[in-house]
Amino acid sequence: MSQLLDTKPASEDEIASPSPQWKTDFYWIFRILWACRVSVASALAGLLLFGLVDQAQNLFADRSFDDLLFGAHYWLSVFAAVFLVWAFPVHYGARRVLEDADSAWMIPYFLRVEMRDNDIRSIRDHVRRRYARVIAWTPRLLGLTPFVAVALALMGAQASIENAAILSEATATRDQLWALLALDAATAAAFVLFVVKRQRIARFVGASVDLQLLTDASLHVTTAVFVSALIWPFFLADHAPRALIVPFLLGSLVLGASWLVRKSYETGRPLLLGAIIVAVAITAANTRLDDVRTLPETSGSPKKDDRQIDIPEAIRNWKAANGCTESRCPPALIVAAEGGASRAAFMAATVVGHLIDRDGDLQDAPELTSPGRRIFAFSGVSGGAFGSATFRAALADAAEKGVTTPPCVNKARVWVGAHENRDPTASWRDCLQLLVSGDYLSPAFVGLGFRDNFSPRKYFVLDEPWMEDRAALLEKSWERHYDFVTNPAYKNDYWTGELIQTGEPCASGATKGMCRRLGYARATPPGKWTPLLLLNGTSVDSGARIIGTDLISTRPAPATHSRAPLYPAAYDFFEMVSTPCKTPKGDICPAAGDGDRDVPALRDGPDILLSTAALLSARFPIISPAGTLRAKDNATHGDRIVDGGYFDNAGLASGLDVARALKNEGITPLILWVQNDPVGALTDNTLPPRAAGTPRLGATGVSFLSDIFGLVAAPVDALLATRAGHAAEQAALAQRSLVEMNADTDRYAGDMTASFFQIGVRVQPTLVADGGDDPLLDKTCARFKGQTLSMSKVSMSWWLSQSVQADLDAQLCDKSNRRSLKDLITRLKQKLPLVKAVW
Repeated sequence: MSQLLDTKPASEDEIASPSPQWKTDFYWIFRILWACRVSVASALAGLLLFGLVDQAQNLFADRSFDDLLFGAHYWLSVFAAVFLVWAFPVHYGARRVLEDADSAWMIPYFLRVEMRDNDIRSIRDHVRRRYARVIAWTPRLLGLTPFVAVALALMGAQASIENAAILSEATATRDQLWALLALDAATAAAFVLFVVKRQRIARFVGASVDLQLLTDASLHVTTAVFVSALIWPFFLADHAPRALIVPFLLGSLVLGASWLVRKSYETGRPLLLGAIIVAVAITAANTRLDDVRTLPETSGSPKKDDRQIDIPEAIRNWKAANGCTESRCPPALIVAAEGGASRAAFMAATVVGHLIDRDGDLQDAPELTSPGRRIFAFSGVSGGAFGSATFRAALADAAEKGVTTPPCVNKARVWVGAHENRDPTASWRDCLQLLVSGDYLSPAFVGLGFRDNFSPRKYFVLDEPWMEDRAALLEKSWERHYDFVTNPAYKNDYWTGELIQTGEPCASGATKGMCRRLGYARATPPGKWTPLLLLNGTSVDSGARIIGTDLISTRPAPATHSRAPLYPAAYDFFEMVSTPCKTPKGDICPAAGDGDRDVPALRDGPDILLSTAALLSARFPIISPAGTLRAKDNATHGDRIVDGGYFDNAGLASGLDVARALKNEGITPLILWVQNDPVGALTDNTLPPRAAGTPRLGATGVSFLSDIFGLVAAPVDALLATRAGHAAEQAALAQRSLVEMNADTDRYAGDMTASFFQIGVRVQPTLVADGGDDPLLDKTCARFKGQTLSMSKVSMSWWLSQSVQADLDAQLCDKSNRRSLKDLITRLKQKLPLVKAVW
């Protein structure tokens, strides 16, 4: 109240003991910014997003629209949206609040109703005189902030590829970024000219500029966007993808929210807060919104007896596909794919695809033609789980067709190979990369920014949700992209020449690709082999692993005529959603085994698609919510599942469990760990190597900001870093366990006895152009002869720019990775004795 009085003409008492002017100025500047809080929040969110988040900066490195005509159309649309949908609402929303005729924002409502009109006018006139420039320029500067945010993103994207000139994609991206920076500056200049000189411009053109008309148009457009996001989410994601959708997310609600702020000042009621509370309450009341998607049981559904396979039966099928004799068999490979969104999936695709392309080196019998047959299982986490499910789908599609060629038929411009004229119909490496290179971020953005903020129950009263959440949109985006790449029915658009994606394949009855059901490994044709899936999530209630898998969670234990656990410390997804046993008080549940045979009827939970199974492991905030698991016929009981990286971001824990089961059947298990988190170059401060873990010393991380936010930042940083720490611990355990398990067969293995292999991503890889041991790699790495590569920031998102993809693709040329691949291929060629272990 004192600051309000300080704006009035000073009395003798006030002159005798004046209030410091800086306090008054601070109060009024703060009040001006608070009055514009919607615009301030939007502008600040843009600055933080584009200035600090690598994934947002990576959006402007998108070369999907490199065609001159359509590229110009797309990027002009992006900056038009920044101007009209983001910057203009931010400017005009703030201006309307500050320049309101009654200036209701100046004095709190509860004080204003008690004041005389003369006092109100006196305060209003004095504030408008003293702070005229602040009131005039605050909306203008806020409106200019989106262009500053975009400039920060462009400079950040530029910095990440400045030392990656040997990649043609990075060179082309650099030129594009400079052009976009110039376009951003030109659009910002046009915006400043418009808001400052609009009256002169109006007189020059002989017309009046009615900002209310623009406001009404903006409100109608943003309302249409909101309705579209609720009803047709993929329409918005398809027509405003990636960078184009960001202005809609940050600016579309600004005008409406600013109008609520004005009305709040006029009426003294917190209308904006009330609207937020209502939206949150309506969505919170929809307790089924984040349920994991399950398939309804119909008369045509597969029998549950055929779902999931016993580990001994799976091993027999694998041995048949790999030409094992009664005494000898090649090693079985388990691929552990580390978490990391699309980056993890792309890196795993590069490695797995290369191994499958080299299947010819492993052929020991002409009739054994199942691609990827040495791989027994994929153990994936988060993006690695998505990649694993995609690889399984592609290999299953090929096996059912009786072919060894990959299933890809259509290219997508989001894939780096499309710009290099690669043929995904002939190379598994290219096809698998293409299959995981889709834009999965835009649909998730639609759910995060629109759908999940106002998602009522059906008819507002029924139990089921009216619409699906952002997790389901992410799953469907995987399904749609796979179908787009593998479906020859898609035709070129007449105007653009590009293939147009339509519909939702799984909803239309498709049963291939990501529309396959998890768990039906027995459906693979006899003599063929499709690697099994171990998709690792984390229980919210217990912190334990939850595995979506093709394997039954127990194994036969003939010695005790019972069943033993396959995963001693993990839960099986299908068992968690099955019917709970109902027994009288004091009784125990029936045994899950009939002697050493499994009882499938006790695993009667509903089926899920491969896309849903992959997301069991990829529910990492903020893009994906925790998924709710509900017991069959008892919806009030269950659990919640989040990203598998909370427990083990490497996927090695489940892989090691299966490795032990393989060894129990006499098979020599190998594990390949595919990492994707970039490792920096060693610095001068690295300690000498030690027998124990050698610390890698970097910057302390102590700074002005870290001290300010240390109470929150340090624990969060530590929790995130433990993902890598746990992975390192699991890697050490896996390596040690494999050495012990395989000691009895290693004496037959010649010079190569390694059982644990790693492929990683390095900020500064040591590129080897012609190793002489791998013709396929020599061919792809020849372009790097005598070159160096360094990419400081390798974005981790559900979409990757082509320059990031190119960097990941080049990682196989790294000296360490080439050596690991060489050793692994050598090991997979061996025929080793079948020596069983003792559990």
